[in-house]
Amino acid sequence: MKKVIVSTKENLVYGTLIWIYASNKKVYHSSRCIDGDAAFSEYDSHYMGKVHELYRNQEKQPALFDRMLAKSDRIFGVCLNNRRLDNGAKDVKVLFFPNWEDVQEFAENDFPVLAETRQNKKIEAKQKWMERGKAFSNKKKTI
Repeated sequence: MKKVIVSTKENLVYGTLIWIYASNKKVYHSSRCIDGDAAFSEYDSHYMGKVHELYRNQEKQPALFDRMLAKSDRIFGVCLNNRRLDNGAKDVKVLFFPNWEDVQEFAENDFPVLAETRQNKKIEAKQKWMERGKAFSNKKKTI
C-alpha cells in the first residue's frame, strides 16, 4: 500500500476506486465506492486520462508510478479525501495497492472504520457549527 497525493479535474468522492494499466498507462475510475463484496468486473469504468496527468510533483511522482506499475499489470487506488485548488483542480489522497486482493482486504477491514470516522467528524463539525450559530443568534437577541 502506498499513499500518494494526485491532482485531477475529476470529482472523485471518498472511497472511489481508480486503477491504472501498466501497459498503456491509462487511468480509469468508477462512480461506485469500494465494496468488500464486489468483484472488479462489477465496477463501471470512466476514462480519466494518462497517468502523467495525475502527477502533482513532476520530479518525484513519475519514478514512483513507474516503480509501482513495474511490479504489476494494473494498480488499484482508493480515494480518501480531496481538496480543491485555486485553478479548479483537486488534490486527492489515494492509497494505491499492487493487486485486487489487497483492495478487497482493505475494503472489508479498514475502509468501514475510516468511513465511520469521517462521518463522525462531519457530524461533530456540523454540531459545532449549529452551536456557534445558536450562540450568535442568542447574542444578537440580547443586544
